[in-house]
Amino acid sequence: MGINCPSCGGKMTFNIADQVLVCEFCDTRIAVKNYKSNNEAEEQKATYDSVVFTCRNCGAELTAPDEQTVAYCSYCGSEQMLTAKHEQLLRPKRIIPFKKSKEQAKEEYAKALKGKLYVPKEFKDSAFLEGFRGIYLPYYSYNAQISEKSLSLKGHKEYSSGNYDYSEDYDIYATVGGRTQDVTFDASSAFDDTLANEIAPFEAKGLEDFHEGYLAGLYADKATTTGGTYLEMAKELVADSVFTDIGKKIKSIKIDRAKSEEEEIRTLGIGAIDCDVSYFPVWFLTWRNKKRVAYSVMNGQTGKLAVDIPVNKGTFFLVSLIAAAVLFGLLSILPMFILPKLICVIAGILLLISSIVLRSEIKRIYERESHIYDYGDTLHTAKKKKLDPKLSADGPKKTKSGKKKSYAWIGWLIPLAYIAFYFLFYAGRGAMALVDILSGSYTVFFVILIPIQIVFSILTIIDASKIQRKTAIIPAIIAPAIVIAGIIIGAVNSPFDYWHYGVAIACLIAMIINGISCINYFNYLTTRPVPNFFRREGANNEK
Repeated sequence: MGINCPSCGGKMTFNIADQVLVCEFCDTRIAVKNYKSNNEAEEQKATYDSVVFTCRNCGAELTAPDEQTVAYCSYCGSEQMLTAKHEQLLRPKRIIPFKKSKEQAKEEYAKALKGKLYVPKEFKDSAFLEGFRGIYLPYYSYNAQISEKSLSLKGHKEYSSGNYDYSEDYDIYATVGGRTQDVTFDASSAFDDTLANEIAPFEAKGLEDFHEGYLAGLYADKATTTGGTYLEMAKELVADSVFTDIGKKIKSIKIDRAKSEEEEIRTLGIGAIDCDVSYFPVWFLTWRNKKRVAYSVMNGQTGKLAVDIPVNKGTFFLVSLIAAAVLFGLLSILPMFILPKLICVIAGILLLISSIVLRSEIKRIYERESHIYDYGDTLHTAKKKKLDPKLSADGPKKTKSGKKKSYAWIGWLIPLAYIAFYFLFYAGRGAMALVDILSGSYTVFFVILIPIQIVFSILTIIDASKIQRKTAIIPAIIAPAIVIAGIIIGAVNSPFDYWHYGVAIACLIAMIINGISCINYFNYLTTRPVPNFFRREGANNEK
């Protein structure tokens, strides 16, 4: 149904500042709850009439209560006209109306960019900022009924008093029961859960009964994941919140909790759980560069902002060149002398640092491309991990970490054993060991550096092989090769300094290659592939 003015029949829009419907022609103002359509029977149905706009480029779908001119897709950045058709959609149960206006979104965005040197110039263009679009995103709200029952738990307390340590055991009896408050997760496969997590939480006190009037002049996405997607996680959060609340009551006594979430769920008897759809407000801004897009989103209720900001490589290298010229000038006039071997050591350290940073970027990209933390992505459900529960409408809830024991430390045994063997070899040579080590410190440094460099290079190659962009493999091979060259030159102990300068220059060139790769991967990380929603599977309200 269209939101038309009862006085003149003109189009009405939802005024965020005043939280009322305003006619664009006669300026009639009506509270949303007081707005009645011509067909009141329609308002009582489980569905409502809406216009669905479909992007021809990526297949994303947005809904609006009436036909509007839409020539811009918020998900892929396409500027071609979107096609429109009328559909009957499931009526959400509740909605949090927009509290933050478009102007406020633009102001907060400008503040976030303030002081950042390497931002692409388009990000600060006023015309670009006009692209902010208000979209209501669907969220599943889960509620569980816990039958009243008495729990018998164990607890303990440890403390020190005077010269004594005390350990006390307790029997804890608690009565639980009742209906839990909303536990919410975003229901749109189009909206990455990592983005949803960054702008969470939404405040439950802002929830209103759904009315199409709140959508007037704004848009909404359709629920495209099933209610079962987050069902088990919702049960875990409900169980955790109950035991956490018990822990708050007894304060310093620590509850001996069950070893698994499943056991806690069985203890509380959480069975059937209700699931409803609610709409939460998000301001959405999209920047597209070739086949990648960057999103900036703001919580339309609280104003919390999440911004993807790529680096403008041209500006970065210009600033770096100026800084290098200034530094070179200062060092040229200072009365100081640095040994060539010391220059090699410094260059080797910088190379290792750049390799560590590069590996960190590759790991983050692997996590994003694998959708490890995007639980609403129905195409990658087999790779999901436990959700960070910041999406609760009542705010963050504390959960057990559920972390598996890590054995990554075993990988460091090889370089540590190698270094230990090297020093033991020197120690076995007698009293002159310390003199030998000090006189050969240049070689010792590179001997210590090579296993560490190899470890990070191997980790980088392994992670890079699992992602779409694999160019990091090249600098990961170059870096240890240069360090090995440093060991060889140190062992030869050539009297000619140019060999040492050559190693230092090679280290710096490799560091520059790592730096360029880091920037490219950072831009890759802060942008996402152009989405494809032509196959939107799993929705329970699709027609």
